[in-house]
Amino acid sequence: MLRIVSLREHVAGVLHRAGALKAVMHIRRFAPVPARITILTYHHIADDDPTYPYDPGVADATPAQFRRQMELLARYGTPIGIDDLVRAFDGATLPKNPVMVTFDDGYRSCHDVALPILRAVGMRATFFIATGYVTNRKLYWWERIAIILAQARVASATLTYPQSIEIVANDPRAQAILADYIKDTPSLDLERFLIGVSTAFGVEWNSAIEATHADNLVMSWDHVRALSRAGMDIESHTKTHRVLLTLGDDDLRDELAGSRQELETQLGRPVRAIAYPVGRRVSHRIRLRRAIEAAGYRLGLSNASGSTRLWPASMRGMVPADRYDLRRLSTERTMSDAMYFTQVAVPRLAYIGRHDRG
Repeated sequence: MLRIVSLREHVAGVLHRAGALKAVMHIRRFAPVPARITILTYHHIADDDPTYPYDPGVADATPAQFRRQMELLARYGTPIGIDDLVRAFDGATLPKNPVMVTFDDGYRSCHDVALPILRAVGMRATFFIATGYVTNRKLYWWERIAIILAQARVASATLTYPQSIEIVANDPRAQAILADYIKDTPSLDLERFLIGVSTAFGVEWNSAIEATHADNLVMSWDHVRALSRAGMDIESHTKTHRVLLTLGDDDLRDELAGSRQELETQLGRPVRAIAYPVGRRVSHRIRLRRAIEAAGYRLGLSNASGSTRLWPASMRGMVPADRYDLRRLSTERTMSDAMYFTQVAVPRLAYIGRHDRG
């Protein structure tokens, strides 16, 4: 994987220095069809700080990187929002080189760091919020795991739920192993599992401790409303960031319809789109698609890498685009400016980042 990434970075650098990427974006403006919808995925903006107490892998860009990236998108693309995308799927024409910036989860850096940069550059963005963490002042489950492993009082521990497994706290794979249980176990009792992890590693955890961490990392509803007032789109990322495929019908309805209702109550505006937690595609999951449509969503975004081509309405019967399976491009702090530009200009050269969390 590192060799592939290095090769793509090398190719990106060559294309960038040769001016090929600028040429591609210029030519695309004059291409009659189809519209290529470029959607970028972010979660958290933060500098690379060795003293950072939370999951260091979540941040997709430093503030300086993010500013450069937004300046590039503003220079070569045309920012669009959810309304533009909904109208396009209903038959309207998109502007040339449409680009959409999205943030998943609801990290406080969306308000404190990203918003001032977006306003300064003149970009808009769409923020997909996991509502339960905002309302209940809870910490995202992957961050909670990261804290527990970092503070572990024993070197290893045996978990008994949902099955018996030994976890070594300082094993680089430990967090991924625990996260995979949450992502892949059907009908998992999430709180029982997380309490079991903290208990096994001897780490104290209670609502007060969790609320303190949440205040450090998670936006409040006042922050979310400030984003909305600034002209940003606010959409759904479910309530508790559970992988949809692992949920039974009742829990699925609650995650989908419950988050949409809470957002609309808090913001006083319709919610039309959802970004799927962990980003797994739903194109072949009939039960999930029906539940998403029944909950009132008009669009769905996955983390499948690439862009979405949208042909004119008269041609979509022959070349359809799935409004519930929109592709996005991931970002990372380790990504060079040339690689970022390459992803935007030539999505086929994009590499899949380490985020399988969304």
